[in-house]
Amino acid sequence: MGLFDFFKKKINIRENIEMSLEETSSTSNYIKTNRYPENSQGDFYVENGVCITCGAPEAEAPDLIEHSKIEYGHCYFKKQPKTEDEIERAINAIAVSCISGLRYGGTNENILRRLYEIGEGGQCDHKPIGNYKTLIFDNVNFLFNGSIQELSELMTSQLVAGQTHLNKHIVNLKLANDKYFQFVYRWTNRATGNIFRCYSSGDNRFRVEIGIEENGHEISIRGNSMILNSILRLDKRVSEILWVDKDYNTYNETELR
Repeated sequence: MGLFDFFKKKINIRENIEMSLEETSSTSNYIKTNRYPENSQGDFYVENGVCITCGAPEAEAPDLIEHSKIEYGHCYFKKQPKTEDEIERAINAIAVSCISGLRYGGTNENILRRLYEIGEGGQCDHKPIGNYKTLIFDNVNFLFNGSIQELSELMTSQLVAGQTHLNKHIVNLKLANDKYFQFVYRWTNRATGNIFRCYSSGDNRFRVEIGIEENGHEISIRGNSMILNSILRLDKRVSEILWVDKDYNTYNETELR
């Protein structure tokens, strides 16, 4: 199974779970799944048989997740998160699971909200009280003390370096003039990537818009916006970072998560 098929399967699994939740919403706010037996007792768990030994969740939270020595390859929660940092890493582990094998079975409203806002509502056994939607950060404004060519080199090189995708690459880089450039970041051989468009408005002020290719999925913008935010924050030539989501809410670089 190729990497594209992993992501396609993850999206299909999420859609099937969300459809199941919608169908049962009139009678129940709970979806029951089969937990892998080695999971520690608690709200975070790995579903039985839903693991391809990708290693991504364990890499995100190695103190909470490991792979079974009894049943080859199957990951599980060896420890339940307790601190805010542990909970955040458990949530991130859910987000990076290739085939949506990690789930949250609790009813903590803050955790449910966080999972829904990062696009992982389908991985929750219970519905939240509030009505939350996925936050997509697709627009960022900032100051850059350098040329537009230097900015394009920074973004294209560091976007690839900061990714864990196996087939990561940049295509269709176009530096039109000193006011605009664009490129596509892909992690498959198909048109499923993210399109980055950068505009200069003068006085070292830039705006980057992130979109999707024709076969892409909007949720992918979230992950790449996080990578870009880290790139911008770490570069000393960048300042005054301000992100905007699809509902035109604004966030500084420390509020993006």
